[in-house]
Amino acid sequence: MTLFTSRTASRLALAAKGSPTARLPAAAAAATATSAATTASSSHQPAIRYLSSSSNNETLTRDDVMDSNGLLQFTTLHEMNRNAAIAFKDNPLFGTYKPAAVEENVVQDKPEAKGSFEWMTYGEYAALVDRCRTVLKDVGIGQYDKIGLISNNRWEWAALAAASYSLNATIVPMYETQLPKDWTYILNDSQCSALFCSTEDIFVKAVKEVLPNTPSVNSTFCFNTPSGEPHSLTTVIEHAKGQSTPVITPTPDDLAGLIYTSGTTGKPKGVELTHDNFVSNIYAVRSMAENPLDFIRSSDRSLAFLPWAHSYGQTTELWCAVAHGGSMGICRGVPHILEDLSFVQPTVLFAVPTLYKKVYDGVQNLIESSSPTKQKLMRAALDMGRKKKEAGGNLGLFDGLKYKVLDSLVTSKIRARFGGKLRHGFVGGAATPKDIIDFMDNIGIPICEGYGLTETSPLISVNIPYSGWRKSGSVGKPVGGVTVVIMNPDTNEEALPGEEGEICCYGRNVMRGYYGNPEATAEVITVAPDGKSRLFHTGDIGKLDEEGFISVTGRLKEQYKLENGKYVVPTPIEESIAMSRFISQVVVCGANRPHNVALIVPDWVAIRSALNIPNDVEEESLVNDKAVRGLIDEEIRVNSYKLKKYEVPHSWAFVAPFTAANNMLTPKMSIRRKYVMTYYEDIIGDMYGDEHKEEKVAA
Repeated sequence: MTLFTSRTASRLALAAKGSPTARLPAAAAAATATSAATTASSSHQPAIRYLSSSSNNETLTRDDVMDSNGLLQFTTLHEMNRNAAIAFKDNPLFGTYKPAAVEENVVQDKPEAKGSFEWMTYGEYAALVDRCRTVLKDVGIGQYDKIGLISNNRWEWAALAAASYSLNATIVPMYETQLPKDWTYILNDSQCSALFCSTEDIFVKAVKEVLPNTPSVNSTFCFNTPSGEPHSLTTVIEHAKGQSTPVITPTPDDLAGLIYTSGTTGKPKGVELTHDNFVSNIYAVRSMAENPLDFIRSSDRSLAFLPWAHSYGQTTELWCAVAHGGSMGICRGVPHILEDLSFVQPTVLFAVPTLYKKVYDGVQNLIESSSPTKQKLMRAALDMGRKKKEAGGNLGLFDGLKYKVLDSLVTSKIRARFGGKLRHGFVGGAATPKDIIDFMDNIGIPICEGYGLTETSPLISVNIPYSGWRKSGSVGKPVGGVTVVIMNPDTNEEALPGEEGEICCYGRNVMRGYYGNPEATAEVITVAPDGKSRLFHTGDIGKLDEEGFISVTGRLKEQYKLENGKYVVPTPIEESIAMSRFISQVVVCGANRPHNVALIVPDWVAIRSALNIPNDVEEESLVNDKAVRGLIDEEIRVNSYKLKKYEVPHSWAFVAPFTAANNMLTPKMSIRRKYVMTYYEDIIGDMYGDEHKEEKVAA
């Protein structure tokens, strides 16, 4: 669970547990003396006062909050949360993993020995939101204040966000993987008044390394701290039971979230997203569907592992699900994804390409390591899946029977890795190779690629699983209410049809601006070709085809020129090379150089399996192994067949994995290209050798 305390009490609690009661706000002091822990699923939940309007005591009914089509109606995230609690009161919302109790009579390799997901209903969630609003009020949070959240996905995150909206306050989400200096910068830049931390480790870091340098933060609390401790959210929530705190109703134009960009090129900027920004994106998704009630079902369930601290996970998964009565199991983390998929059995999935590629690589490795007979069977099953897709699902009698047999033997088992009930998936955050999209189609799980940025709430476009609305290799058509314009970056005029240029857009999804940074805002928002709308410049290169589908081909800031004058966009090159099951990550570079080179992070498990290398052979001894290097050379050659000759790296070097911990990845897993190239500048220089040095001297 979760709770709060004052800045002073937080420090005292660490120095002398149990002594700081007198330093706490009155509410927290009383709670410390009297609280008894209760779980979110307790049968003693309070009445849902959250369902009532702040301006009168009229209780809304389901008919009041649904439109004529049976869809929830709302204009702010506060209204959405309130109305969802009325319309879907008894529906499950959040599932949280609970380990099984260790019992002597339970066989430890059986599912019941591992644990299960326990579910919280919309009604229970609404009651907790009500209490959290009281907690926020008691620590001085009011209209327009900012609340910092350092946490992975969990129900407390959502409840505090909804409680903040009901006071017309703003949430400032941060990542657990960020450094204390990043939290300090964000808290100071946004002037947060309160801070909520997920774990004791993060809470201690915040108290020791962040609070001394963040004077605006007056209260700090921890989700995981047991009830009774002064900085425990559980304590304060329990004390808030039975209290009533009026709602301060936000308007659509009020600020709902301040989401800081990852800062791949400099200091992070606070993206101001209003209630209307988020709401317009949710309604835009509805507008893409032939039948919204079938496309987004109240029975749908997802596995939430995309961070809600980013607008992709927050808008498309969290708030879209709440708006339609869906549910989500909260993933325990990347190491547990496959196990959690089997527990939760999602019907929809929101992911980044890495997840789908892991399954793709796993199947390819399985095929390659199988007997010739099994290889033939698995390839036949995937080929039959392709035929079914191309036939629109209408196979003849013979092929239909063949498909059923092969599906039962092969592809149904691959689908089972996703839980066995997945209807379709959505993917964003990075480009998804066409081979992976085709593979997912062939196993019977269409995945739909979308596109957007934090600054656009985030959706600009998306493919959807309907005929005429999905094209492999594209990021879909613009969502409802969003107009996409391709601008020539050299002339700042609209590009000709089919011509490549900068992807720009306008609509209600475009952010208000960068918080406290009008200069940066002016750099990315100009006047649209219609002469009146606010045109957002994404910085991405792409084009629109004749059917209205968008293709993204790279980043303007990442584009560079070789010594021969050829322009290179590295991302598509990296995506092609990374399709190898032996390559985990790759960065291509070559600005002002005679040719490209690559930094490659190998998948040693796959390499060892393919080359029959024993596990006791050290990786260091494999770096220059002739067979290993020959394997990677061949993989680069095979996966570069669509590239231009000057784009293919002439040489490459193995490097350590790029991670958020070593500062080479942003919290949303984007590569910090400049940092990587600076860190490995000696290795890059070695790959060019004397040839480049001599050319520079001669020049």
